[in-house]
Amino acid sequence: MHLSRERKALPERLKEAGCPGDYVYSPTLGGRMIVRMPNGEELTPGEAADRYNIPVM
Repeated sequence: MHLSRERKALPERLKEAGCPGDYVYSPTLGGRMIVRMPNGEELTPGEAADRYNIPVM
């Protein structure tokens, strides 16, 4: 029997973990995708994952 589990995309896992930020494109950071928090703080996806205890690997 083969069991597999598909992993959800990081933006979806961040939302499920209660992250209030939005996953957006930032032209000021060289075109990177970032998580923009409601207070204006900008986090890399890895920083947001660390903050909300989400494994990225």
